[in-house]
Amino acid sequence: MTILNIFLNKNQRANRGHFANIVKIAKVDGKLTRREIVLLKKIKRDLGISDIIFRSIVRHPERYPINPPTNYEDRITRLHTLAKMLIVEKESYELSLKLLEKLAVGIGFPLKTHKEVVKLAVKLVMSHTDVSTFAAEIKKINIHKD
Repeated sequence: MTILNIFLNKNQRANRGHFANIVKIAKVDGKLTRREIVLLKKIKRDLGISDIIFRSIVRHPERYPINPPTNYEDRITRLHTLAKMLIVEKESYELSLKLLEKLAVGIGFPLKTHKEVVKLAVKLVMSHTDVSTFAAEIKKINIHKD
């Protein structure tokens, strides 16, 4: 844990860990493209992460703990949040979709259903569905026993 993480509240710590996970997935091919950086900066703003922390996380995402949701309800809520953050700009739609598919697996959705779950998540978010309806619809296509 870095000195920057000592005096954080639970939400701030979760946001930093969450952002670090997104950066790790974006850097899976070894580099970040301009489009990925623009998208990461948008996510940074949405999560309330400062420029200093942003640079620290982008340079060393491994220093931040992975904090995947521990139960199914939290996974669905996290997916809803991720979809809302990522699927907003037409020019980054394809990149966002690929990243969202990777993140869905990272937060615990099974490989056999993650693409279908993401496809539905995007559709629901684009139609401004509330989180409870979102959860009910995701559960219909992603039969899961937790």
